[in-house]
Amino acid sequence: MHTGKVAAPPTIDVSPLRVEPGSAAAAACADVIHAACIDTGFFVASDHGLDAPLRDVFAAAHALFALPQTAKESIAMADRRGFVPARQHAIDHTLHSAPMEYYDVGMGGINRWPDPHDLHGFADVVVGYQTAALSTAADLLRAVAVTLDLEATFFADRMLDPQCFLRMMHYEPSPPGPDGHAPVLSEQHTDYGLITLLATDGVGGLEVRPRDGAWTPVHAPPGSLIVNLGDMLARWTNDRFVSTPHQVRAPATDHRYSVPFFVNPDPATTVACLPSCVTAERPCRYAPVTAGEFLAQRIVDGGYMADTPQLGQTGDLAAEPEDFPQARNWAFRRDGNFS
Repeated sequence: MHTGKVAAPPTIDVSPLRVEPGSAAAAACADVIHAACIDTGFFVASDHGLDAPLRDVFAAAHALFALPQTAKESIAMADRRGFVPARQHAIDHTLHSAPMEYYDVGMGGINRWPDPHDLHGFADVVVGYQTAALSTAADLLRAVAVTLDLEATFFADRMLDPQCFLRMMHYEPSPPGPDGHAPVLSEQHTDYGLITLLATDGVGGLEVRPRDGAWTPVHAPPGSLIVNLGDMLARWTNDRFVSTPHQVRAPATDHRYSVPFFVNPDPATTVACLPSCVTAERPCRYAPVTAGEFLAQRIVDGGYMADTPQLGQTGDLAAEPEDFPQARNWAFRRDGNFS
């Protein structure tokens, strides 16, 4: 049950989940995460062990967005993969555009990578970060599973082929509007999937709106991870956990870079109300659905990327660069690691 309190998302040291799993410290950490999942649906994870991969992926994001506009638009979004220009900088006005520029990468399949002559090693950095971030997601989901009276491997067993996407985002500074507030560049929304790991550079702008609350800024220092729950996990827990609306305001003076990583289970996974989340007072609110069906419907309902081409409609898409490993197995191992 929601406590009725309105508070900023808490900061949680998640290192016990990684360095001493099964300990009393790890159990205490899981309990704090569980409370955040109920109260705000957001928390800031510190001591997550991703320091080096985070530095590398932010350097890669800066390098990508510093490319000439023509180079970025040559890998324009198709089938949810590729570059979306900021509306004010777009050269090709037939492309989908947004108030900020961003770039999406799927796990496996055909991605629209930058020319390796422009950004040598870019793909390797991105994949390295995805692998490391999935390991952190494994730690968090093991903790969540136990607090829901599930086997610790409940989510791992359903993530042998996880459907995950990474996004690099670049927000330019903008002066306040007539009301004195910075303009909202990313309109209020909830995330569709299981959980999101949002890496930030410390520049503010993200706001959340907890249940029964007002818009609240999220303060996260550089190098921390903001973790939020998606609609799928809220549905799985029969709304015991909350998928919280959030939005992003333009920074006042500094450029803002962020890297959200959207974590989702195998598409054939059945999402049904968990037994521990169903009571006589709270009967199951949702019919079972597969994860793939749920995400597809949410994407359609939200009109996401409805005006972008599908693969095969844009001619030659960028193939995997030669320095990028072709054969990958993204299986979410039961011990929380990834291969």
